Amino acid sequence: MLSQDKVYRIIDANLNRAAEGLRVLEEAVRFYMDREDLTREFKQLRHLLLSQVRDLPGKEKLIVSRSSLEDVGKKLKDEPRKGIQDIIDANFRRVEEAQRCLEEYGKLILPSWGEKFRQFRFQTYELEKRIKTKLKKIVDYTLYAITESSLPEKELIFKVQRAIKGGITVLQLREKNSSTRDFLNRATKLKNMLPHNVTFIVNDRIDIALACGAEGVHLGQKDMPLRLARRIMGEDKIIGISTHSLEEAKKAEKEGADYIGVGPIFPTPTKTDAPGPVGCEIISQIKKEVKIPVVAIGGISPHNLREVLEAGADGIASISAIFVQKDVLKATENLIRMIRKFKEENANSRNEE
Repeated sequence: MLSQDKVYRIIDANLNRAAEGLRVLEEAVRFYMDREDLTREFKQLRHLLLSQVRDLPGKEKLIVSRSSLEDVGKKLKDEPRKGIQDIIDANFRRVEEAQRCLEEYGKLILPSWGEKFRQFRFQTYELEKRIKTKLKKIVDYTLYAITESSLPEKELIFKVQRAIKGGITVLQLREKNSSTRDFLNRATKLKNMLPHNVTFIVNDRIDIALACGAEGVHLGQKDMPLRLARRIMGEDKIIGISTHSLEEAKKAEKEGADYIGVGPIFPTPTKTDAPGPVGCEIISQIKKEVKIPVVAIGGISPHNLREVLEAGADGIASISAIFVQKDVLKATENLIRMIRKFKEENANSRNEE
């Protein structure tokens, strides 16, 4: 028969496991994901979970029954962690398993604990879903290449291959004049040839993005409303929005955009329907007000790249500086080299301070 002392020992061990796991997750969303709202939720759940001890009859027995040195579980080794995703996965499992134990064994001491810890467990499941969805959409927007609509398919594929080799981090397929069938055909071919470290975005067409398995879609101000697009695309897909002002940027973030494209920063010949250039100052303004990534677009070249980066852009998007160039590989390598050099200089400058 399970003695009461052993029940208290189980409860004590699992309270510690749940609280420790929640703290690890809290630090992940705070320092890795930079999410104040999620940090607050984890902190509240951790405090709420530990506060339940107040109602537990004989709660002083928790410490008395603790026997850490004799616990056979201390000899069991954890699986190695390969990165932040492994840490997050392992600690969600730890918390949820501990909550289940508290739900079951706690009922032997205090029947109401069963329902309370069941609610905590389902709250944790929901947090897990939200965080893993967000993690899936953490994208490196450093060099965001946008294809030129007029390219024949063979030339498009060749130039994309060169751009990949050169170091692009995102590829957006932009097709303004293709039929739906041709657009889908191109999208499917590009999706299948892209390495896992290059994010694939489709311009405008939600149906094409879903059909080819793209990571997301980029929408303009006159395209489908963001909230409706999200309902169709789902939470796990990336949705970017073109913005031309601080107001549009703030609205896009509020409605759930994953990133915003800001521009045109400078005059550009490749988007004749775009409004006039907005300049670099708007990037700084938006970065002060908006937390989602900001990708600058429009007339950006090696000659003005530094100015855009100094304004705070998280990524540089370009058509002409990549796909219109005679040597796509060389042009891409040059852009990525300049961006990395700027980031290194910035990092060194901050360290010196």
